[in-house]
Amino acid sequence: MQSESGAALLTPETTTVPQAQYTSNETLVAFVESAVAYVKENGKEAALAEFNDPNGSFVRGELYIYAYDFNGTTLAHPVNPEMVGVNRLNETEGGVGAFLRETGDAVRNGDGFARIAYINPTHDRTLESKLVYGVQVDEDWWLGSGIYTGPADLPAAANPAVRADYPAMIGVWRADDGAVYFLNDTIDRVPAGENTWVVTAQSDRVISGFKTFSLPDGTMENQTFVGIFNPDKETLSFIDGPGGWATGSLADPDTLFIAWTNPGGATATMAGALTLHRDNSE
Repeated sequence: MQSESGAALLTPETTTVPQAQYTSNETLVAFVESAVAYVKENGKEAALAEFNDPNGSFVRGELYIYAYDFNGTTLAHPVNPEMVGVNRLNETEGGVGAFLRETGDAVRNGDGFARIAYINPTHDRTLESKLVYGVQVDEDWWLGSGIYTGPADLPAAANPAVRADYPAMIGVWRADDGAVYFLNDTIDRVPAGENTWVVTAQSDRVISGFKTFSLPDGTMENQTFVGIFNPDKETLSFIDGPGGWATGSLADPDTLFIAWTNPGGATATMAGALTLHRDNSE
């Protein structure tokens, strides 16, 4: 399913409508990275002018670039231009202040993801769950963007796509231990590190979402996945974007054990085991 890994920062979400109706997280990351490249090519002043332009090249449907300094002052926001120059660190509406603190810390550590509930200005200002991704530009400021993934306040019991006879899985799951094995003439064990799996949608026995982890060279990797409950309603079969397979077993409603394997190259095969815990911190 994946190689040696570590997690990016995420916060829990509530039940959402299917991710398929929204922009993919891979598109989100590529969009933000293109904005970072634009800064490097054109300089901070020209880049902020472009990011602030509601008709500029960095406003694409629900995707738009915003920029903040690490003190919480808005440097660019094409949807809310009145906020440019305003310090929002103590703003409580939509959890903006908490989002800025959490994401500012995350991007400083190289972990750019966060999950928030935020007003969607393109959907009649409805409160929705939003996955955001930010990147530190230099010691003074960072930029980011986000994708909406559905209503933030939809109770699981009110979601007709989730049947009561299958465990509710939507949310953020984090691995606190695990190992990866490289099988060749010898068996080499390395720590799996942290993984974050986010279940964004569930329909009967089928769940879907994405996982975030780091490769051995330190680069970040994102993969989509689909999981299907077996008739026992305790075990799942997973397949991810590149075509890897895994099995999962619920030890309890908030603990998921996963075992996976995939070819690691011409001379080695990789296998791994992870224990994921549902993040119930919020």
